[in-house]
Amino acid sequence: DDITERKQAEESLRLLNQAIEQSPVSVVITDSEGTIQYVNPKFSQVTGYSAAEAMGQNPRILKSDEHPLSFYEDLWDTISAGREWRGEFHNRKKNGDIYWEMASIAGVKDPNGTITHYVAVKEDITQRKRRDEEHVRQERLAAVGQLAAGIAHDFNNVMGVITLYSDLLQ
Repeated sequence: DDITERKQAEESLRLLNQAIEQSPVSVVITDSEGTIQYVNPKFSQVTGYSAAEAMGQNPRILKSDEHPLSFYEDLWDTISAGREWRGEFHNRKKNGDIYWEMASIAGVKDPNGTITHYVAVKEDITQRKRRDEEHVRQERLAAVGQLAAGIAHDFNNVMGVITLYSDLLQ
């Protein structure tokens, strides 16, 4: 019976590992100090850092300097208190490109309730952000176009009156 339970546990671990390895989102596991212990292939694909380059580093290797220090302090305060943090990062890839990620970070606790690790699940949302920005830009252009058309229409009305009176004056 113990052997069956062990085999089931091993199979569950194997499936979990395979799911994380093939995940369409980045998975990063750090120790309780924030040192990277594991990254999945998607992390490497998104950031340009190989697993070997990321291991032993702090996630701040991705820092873009576009968030204030208070942003990171809030994040750390939240997760170290045992709560889940959700939000968006503006991060920097190994090649220097800036990208957007939506992330969820939570602690992993031992049987005593002590946080031993943190797991971050992150999705690259750069394309969505660009589409949203383009959509907003298009809406602004449409609004400016409407305003220009309205001004032109009003100007034509005024010109019509001026032309009528100048014809009458002649």
